[in-house]
Amino acid sequence: MALPTRLMRDVKTAVIIVLALTCCFLLLQKTTTRDQAIQPGAQSDLDVATFRLKALNARGQQLHRALVSIQSAVNEQRQAVAGTGEVKQLPRLKAVDSESDLVEPAANKGADARAVAKPDSVHALAPGIVVQYHEDRPANGGGGANLDHPESKVVDTIVGLEHVPSLNHLNPAKKISQARSGVSLVIGIPTIHRPKQSYLIGTIQSLITNLIGFDKGDVLFVVMVGDLEKANVDAVFAEVESHYAAELQSGMIDVISPSPKLYPDIAGAVPSFKDPKDRFYWRTKQVFDFAYLMMYARSRGLYYLQVEDDIQAMPNYAMHIVERAKKDTSWEVLEFSSLGFIGKLFRSADLTGFAHFFFANAFYKPVDWLLDDWFYVHYCSPEKDMKDCKLRKKEHRVLFKPSLFQHLGHFSSLEGKIQKLRDRSFQQKNLPALHNNPAAVISTSLKNFQQNTIESAYLQTGFFWGMAQTAGDRITFTFSSSVQIKSVIIASGSADHPGDKFPAETKLQYLANDENNRDPTKENWHDLCSPDTKQSFTCQVPPSTPALRAISILFGIESKQWVVIPAILFHPA
Repeated sequence: MALPTRLMRDVKTAVIIVLALTCCFLLLQKTTTRDQAIQPGAQSDLDVATFRLKALNARGQQLHRALVSIQSAVNEQRQAVAGTGEVKQLPRLKAVDSESDLVEPAANKGADARAVAKPDSVHALAPGIVVQYHEDRPANGGGGANLDHPESKVVDTIVGLEHVPSLNHLNPAKKISQARSGVSLVIGIPTIHRPKQSYLIGTIQSLITNLIGFDKGDVLFVVMVGDLEKANVDAVFAEVESHYAAELQSGMIDVISPSPKLYPDIAGAVPSFKDPKDRFYWRTKQVFDFAYLMMYARSRGLYYLQVEDDIQAMPNYAMHIVERAKKDTSWEVLEFSSLGFIGKLFRSADLTGFAHFFFANAFYKPVDWLLDDWFYVHYCSPEKDMKDCKLRKKEHRVLFKPSLFQHLGHFSSLEGKIQKLRDRSFQQKNLPALHNNPAAVISTSLKNFQQNTIESAYLQTGFFWGMAQTAGDRITFTFSSSVQIKSVIIASGSADHPGDKFPAETKLQYLANDENNRDPTKENWHDLCSPDTKQSFTCQVPPSTPALRAISILFGIESKQWVVIPAILFHPA
């Protein structure tokens, strides 16, 4: 039976393409063999050539397997036409680039939860890992795509991850997760075993404590343990579990650790910038850690904030970040610290592009330098001078001051490295107010230390630092006019002075606006709430409560312990 003319032309074209690409592959092999026969000479040049040829050879083998698959499909097409005279539609490659194909079950956000991929379609890939795969999995049902199998189809992994043996190795090797998604802010915290001192628990505590006024159900922390020693990974998991069991159970915190197969063998690589081998390995691995964390987090929320595991956060940092991100659309990265990769905010929709760029260039530069290269590549013209380049980059990479995060770590994760960097613009004052408290006259019997007054905490221009208290001391906020209040948040303590908090005997009281209670000096206060487990006030005012004339903090015992109040938020009904 004669084949249709159009089909014959398509088949001939496919065969020609296969032959041409096969010739290219054979030429690549010949070139590799010739280069490997180079006489001994400059050893470093030979190492560089060998390393690059290995990478080219791996890509060539992948191309060859793809050609075999295409040729097999063409043969099937011929047989189908010869047997039935009908043309079957060749199966198409599916680009998996959406959360609906890849994310794990999302439990906590209702309509915002993403669809769950079928286990037999994507091999339970980690959320956001972008690959191309065929709609049919290998007939052997193996953990990854078997390109050598005659019935398998083309799988094209991310550039820079060709060394990963199977798709399953892109999953976290170990994790604790309730699959929270659809949040406004995802905060990534990469960590690794530090031989001298660990700062991780203090960092998490600072980030959670200073969420003041931000919905804790609208944030997700992802701790990524990038250690290759199983004992160290287990130790970090156990430490986080022991301190934050409730937050893990609620879904506020994910803890993940990637497979060791994620990382390439760099034994044959020659370090750039003449870096020592240990530093070259450390910075290259860090690029893979950060990019992997981005890919995991990209499907979980609207914005992604990257910090490090040895930082202190400002009070209200989350509210400042989200409000700033919503103000305009021209930015691509907002920086809330000038140091390293601390406080970098991305739109989650952009994370795939950044992660791919990092994976592909991991061997060349440290990750913070690669971030700068990203903007140079995308916004700087070689026909313009560096002044123009800097102006264009500033339009899309915006630095926010004062900084919302301070670097605290002294000992680096790189053995022997001492890290003394501090952000000079970090200070607990001069931040723009995000919430306007009702107009009030404020009085207190406590003495403040230096310029840290109760007014600065109320106006959100600083914090209050009060000295020792006696029983009966008060801080009173008398409103200019009566106001209906629905909730109150008054935080205490700070990362620098974690013990300077409200004593358990402290009470928050209110004075109703009625004929009998117009004078705040009278002893007719009503109890509103006591300090919570974090020794701060978080109170919901019952709707039946009348409009308030005043709110007061009553100290019930004598204490030599000072008290820090970093934030006061009164939310009108």
